[in-house]
Amino acid sequence: MIVFKGFLTLVKRNLSMFFLYLAIFMSICIMIQFMTKGEGLNQFQEESLHIAVIDRDGGSLSKSLKEYLGEKHRLVEIEDDKKVIQENLFYRNVYYVVTIPENFEKKYLEEGERLKTTKVPGTVSAFYIDQQIDTFLNDVRILKSAGFSTEEAAEEAIRIGKLDTEVTMLDKNGHGGNMAPHAYMFQFMPYLFLGVLCYIIGFVMIAYRKQDVRRRMLCSCVSLRKQNWGLVAGYLVVGTVCWLICMMMPMVLYGRDFLLDDNLPYYLLNSFMMILVSLAISFIVGVVVENEVVVNAAVNVIALGMCFICGVFVSMSVLSDGVRTVAHFLPVYWYETVNEIIGNNSQFTSAQNAELWKGIGIQLLFAAVFLSIGLVASKYKEQERI
Repeated sequence: MIVFKGFLTLVKRNLSMFFLYLAIFMSICIMIQFMTKGEGLNQFQEESLHIAVIDRDGGSLSKSLKEYLGEKHRLVEIEDDKKVIQENLFYRNVYYVVTIPENFEKKYLEEGERLKTTKVPGTVSAFYIDQQIDTFLNDVRILKSAGFSTEEAAEEAIRIGKLDTEVTMLDKNGHGGNMAPHAYMFQFMPYLFLGVLCYIIGFVMIAYRKQDVRRRMLCSCVSLRKQNWGLVAGYLVVGTVCWLICMMMPMVLYGRDFLLDDNLPYYLLNSFMMILVSLAISFIVGVVVENEVVVNAAVNVIALGMCFICGVFVSMSVLSDGVRTVAHFLPVYWYETVNEIIGNNSQFTSAQNAELWKGIGIQLLFAAVFLSIGLVASKYKEQERI
């Protein structure tokens, strides 16, 4: 109890810093939430670029291709000169240049020759234009083989390209098939938890482990084990307070929509598991780190690094297979997996239910492992001092 009370005393002395960091990280999460407007990070929107089409053929197919691209992008007229093309690409006047050769219809439809294209290096959208061109020309080829003339096939391909397909999302969760708006706020919670707790507990532990304080504790009749468990109890109090304050954010922003969500208990349980993991990680930081500068570096690496890899800032569906494989070994990945399940469904299948409890259980195991590592590191540090 003495260690526990001493820890809380140090926390009280640093309450202003606690609320400062809490306000900073909460503001960041709320800003991101409003920037995404609760609409999700998985949405796709067709992009329109400034492109140039150099037509050396002048035939009906080349004109139709130019018209087709003009429907989807902003066409820019430039000279058919290598230096002019390079200059326009350099100054970003255009991002993509396609050159249509002479006898284009024959070369493409009969010989299968590909168009010459020039792109701004690193422009991912340019590859989508490649796909659009291939789609148009493949449609023309199929229509011609069905008996259409070149002009008729090109006209029909342009018409097909203009069609808008209406998609009706299957409403699995009462939000029109989209992820629940408050689920996006919970998606960013790991960054908030890790950032705040690692900073606060790290700074408190630096004060707690000053040489004079440690000497007094070593002279006391309280064993190192009891001292550590007293610290753990203090951590739980700080973590619970932080969790309760953070749970007020979705209540304030979404009100009844959040409070009446059937999955509310799962949101609370999953976020509390993340609090336990964050506390265990902050315990390691507090034991190992001995000055404020290193705390800043450690928090940046842990919070930002883990959140980028595990789908907090970038949806997991966008991450590569290699990154997702690495993320499996980090607790935030399992938090995001559970959050995605409860955010997209109001009722769970047996497989989803098993995956949900698996994710929660793995987070709890991570918390236990990190706590054990912290206790071992604490004992090793004390032996070094002795």
